[in-house]
Amino acid sequence: MNKTKATIVANLRELVGPQNVLTDIEDLYVYSFEHFFKKRRYSKLDLIVRINSDKQIEQVIELARKERFTVIRRSDGKINIFGSIRAPIVLLDDAVPPKLEIPMKAQGKGQTVELVDEIHRAGHGTSRNYALALKSLFRGLPARQCLDCTVCSGYCTVTSSFNDVETWSSKGRALLMRGLSTGELQPSLKLIDVLYTCSLCGLCFAQCFHDTQVRKAIIDVRRKIAEKSLTPETFTESAKNIFKVGDPSGMPISRRISWMKELSKSSFPQTANVLYWVGCVVATRTPKVAKAVANVLKRARVEFTVRGEREGCCGYILLASGLWKEAEENAVKLAERVKQSGAEILVTSCAGCYYTFKRMYPEMLGVELPCEILHATQLVERQIRDSQIQPGNLSMKVTYHDPCSLGRHSNVYDPPRNVLKSVPSLELVEMSLNRNRARCCGAGGGLWSFNNRVASESAYKRLVNDVVPLGVDVIATACPTCHINLHFASVKKSLGVRVCDVMELVERATS
Repeated sequence: MNKTKATIVANLRELVGPQNVLTDIEDLYVYSFEHFFKKRRYSKLDLIVRINSDKQIEQVIELARKERFTVIRRSDGKINIFGSIRAPIVLLDDAVPPKLEIPMKAQGKGQTVELVDEIHRAGHGTSRNYALALKSLFRGLPARQCLDCTVCSGYCTVTSSFNDVETWSSKGRALLMRGLSTGELQPSLKLIDVLYTCSLCGLCFAQCFHDTQVRKAIIDVRRKIAEKSLTPETFTESAKNIFKVGDPSGMPISRRISWMKELSKSSFPQTANVLYWVGCVVATRTPKVAKAVANVLKRARVEFTVRGEREGCCGYILLASGLWKEAEENAVKLAERVKQSGAEILVTSCAGCYYTFKRMYPEMLGVELPCEILHATQLVERQIRDSQIQPGNLSMKVTYHDPCSLGRHSNVYDPPRNVLKSVPSLELVEMSLNRNRARCCGAGGGLWSFNNRVASESAYKRLVNDVVPLGVDVIATACPTCHINLHFASVKKSLGVRVCDVMELVERATS
């Protein structure tokens, strides 16, 4: 950085705050585009300045007059040239970040997406459709209303945790992937940090159209990063723990089976028609849910078995972080353990395990489990319909949080709701942002372990914006990761919101 530019940077930081002056190459690349489907808007940028008021704009322009540099106001494209053509060019970012609540009202008014035919031909059962997702971002995908858009930023669950800097948005990540694919950018520490600071929730661009393949593209780029041995240490350590003790966080096996102590081991046969797949997080972090599922199944007289200390990990975190080779090795071994159980039905109370077995295994690894895969709420829904379970009264007001893995990624929306609706005296009220438009809690995609601060802030937004105004007694979910993230956020911020699993409510209603 030359002396003149260094002086300008120092003065701007003093004027608007250090966090609002961006100089990294990744930021300059992202902000050089106003739309990731189109060519660069600005061929040369030296600085980006985040602006919060008209007063700050006036102050920056006055500084430009004194220091002799060029200012471009992003919102209207107005250019103020105060120096020579070689003078630094500063882009004032005064764009308003997209909000999830407002554009959802306009959803479904004839907006369509023209998907690339090649993606359809790739089909499922192959990782190729993930690789093609990156191509689909930049050719053939956008609908007309997207191409006509003046400024494209896309809603993102985590951007507000980074001062709404667009580099950390869905648009920013898409552009960083574009830069990687064209060779304009290299996989720097910051670029990797941005790509992994994503919950893979799939909610981005929900205000425009349903699917831009951003989530799949990020997973595929993470795979390429892993192939270069650049995966963040958090995830490589998780992989080691999975192969060592069967748990990504390294929890000992004794902790994993502790939930079984209050239950008779003799009640779990070696083989059975139903295999209850507990999952790492449920077994070690929300063990009450594991006991609730076991009790509900027993009361319904369902003969089932568990793998206990031999269960292992589904490998979601391996796939989400890009460690696909390790994921395939783990999946093959896991499929054999499931086969040995003799089960025709695998039931799990973990949304992540369900999504991994149901969608990620066949689509990304070509691995199929030798049984039907059900989420616990799907099985209980069947049992209630067949009168095998008859819930009793449970007087409370409840709202349901759709986990991304179970909802948007697996299209399972009704079973958890139907189970809750079957409980007499239980009042189910919906959040305004629900089902495929549900706000992500922020814990998915490995974000809970990679950047817990951001995950927690996202959970806080979900609770404060969507849950607290409803005045409910409980927010129920069907995912242990959502469960613990929302619970910790509620406790840390003293919100007093009680969080539980749908299966815990079923257990209470059937006791």
